[in-house]
Formats: sequence, C-alpha cells, structure tokens
Amino acid sequence: MVEETKFEGFTAIRLTNDKGDELVILTEVGPRIMSFKPEGGANFFYVNKDNFREKVDSDQWLVYGGTRLWVSPETAVTYAQDNVPVQVKTDRDRVTLTAPAGETGIRKTMVVEAKPRTFRITCTVVNEGPPLHSAGIWVLSCLEPAAGSRIYLPWGEQGEWNVKDMKYWRSWLDAGSDVESKQWRPTNEFFIIEPTGETGKVGFRNRHGFALFKRGNLSFIKKAGYIEEAHYPDDGCSFEVYTSKDFYEIETLSPLYCLKPGIAYSHSEDWWAGYERIDTGSIRSVESFIEGTFS
Repeated sequence: MVEETKFEGFTAIRLTNDKGDELVILTEVGPRIMSFKPEGGANFFYVNKDNFREKVDSDQWLVYGGTRLWVSPETAVTYAQDNVPVQVKTDRDRVTLTAPAGETGIRKTMVVEAKPRTFRITCTVVNEGPPLHSAGIWVLSCLEPAAGSRIYLPWGEQGEWNVKDMKYWRSWLDAGSDVESKQWRPTNEFFIIEPTGETGKVGFRNRHGFALFKRGNLSFIKKAGYIEEAHYPDDGCSFEVYTSKDFYEIETLSPLYCLKPGIAYSHSEDWWAGYERIDTGSIRSVESFIEGTFS
C-alpha cells in the first residue's frame, strides 16, 4: 500500500507490504529511503536529523541517512548534491522516484516495490550526455549503531578452489582503517564485523550475493546479484561495509559501465527484515533461509 506522509517535516511516501513492514521514502530530496520498520517495530536505519534542518540553505551534499543512490567509483561526481525534490510516480505496490540530472548529466531513478514479505529496490542511471562517463551504480544503506551488532559477509567461493579475499581501506580521503582492529573477525564461513565505533571500511567480491545484519533479535538481509567476469569498482568489490561511531553502511555495487548517452543501466537489491531466528552456523544455513523467504 502507498500513502503520502511526512518525515522530519519533509514530504515522503509510506510503502507497506503484506508482512506489515513499512518503508518511508523521501520525495522532497533524494531519492532516499529513510526508514525501514519491520512488522511494526522501530526504524533501524540511521537518520541525521541535523541535515534536515541544514537542507534549506545548503548547496552541498548531505548524508541524511537511510539508503541512497550514488555512482561509483568515489569521485567528485559521487558527491553531487541531491537536495531538490524528485519526480514521483505511484501505483498500488510501487513507488518510482526520479531525480534531475543536474550538473553531472546523470539522471538517477529508484523504483521501490513491495513484495509479500520483502522489498525490491531497482536503481537506474541514465547519462543525458553528450560526454561519456565510466561509472557504476552504488547503493548504500546507513544503519543505526547499537551495542552487540554484527554484520555477516559470506566470503569465498563455492567448490574445491575456495579462495577468501577481503580488501581493507587502509587510508582514503581523510579516513583510514586499522587492519588489526578487533572489529574484523574472519571465520571459515563468514567474515564477521562486530563494530566497535572505529572508522573502517572493507570490501570484497561477494559471489553469494547477500549480507546479513543482526542487532538483538532483529535481522536485516540485503541481497544483490553477482556477475562473474564483470569489472567491478574498487579492484573488484561488489559489496562493501563502512563502520563509524555514527552509523554503519552496507553497500552494494554494480559492475562499471561506459555510460553511453540515453542508455539506461540498472542494479537491483532485495530486502528482508524481521525477528525470525536465522542459523548463522554456515553460509548454506543462511542461504536456505533466504531461499525460503525470497521465493
């Protein structure tokens, strides 16, 4: 179901599915999905309330929080401000939001669709040209920090040749990661992140195509397909995770494309959140839950 609402004083859309989950999607800026409340519970997305007050006079990019659509790799184009209203089209179970191309010449569209137990988010970019751009689609979900949180990343491959590879952002921009930090906990099945409040970032080639966030009895699964032999940004990363004292981010990335004028390039995610018990003893046990939930 789709209905108009307000979020921190901004115009927005509420989208619900049959399970009773609720998303709130901004229309005054964005596109941004600012709230995810599973089964009548609390919003577990991070919200920067100060940015909602700063937007009025800002010509700079603001984080806001929630889930946003960027282009990779991380350049000045990535940080193009998105503080203007989006075009909105709604029907019974779907919301389509399109932001103007602006100075970058790249038009962004986010389609959010309610499924019976899940949501599908399809992000599309179109180069309105005429210059070519080399870029990919980057979808980042900001999560509210909480003690005891864990992020499970299913690293490695399937088969006899199982090579596990994780990249650490030792330094970037004005930030850096401590490779020896106790928040990184590699295991034979999952690369587990137990955030400590430190700033850090890791990324990898996620052939299993999902990440699992757990906080107390809440679980959030973010799914995105992996294309073998495609050229991914950041030296081959299709999933990345950022940690800080303010929020965590689970990020998915499409392959890099030569964005030709007028051609649409898309990347999709599927989301589930709830309070069911998920066995994290193995990658296969989580995949079994996903198969039964997302089918």
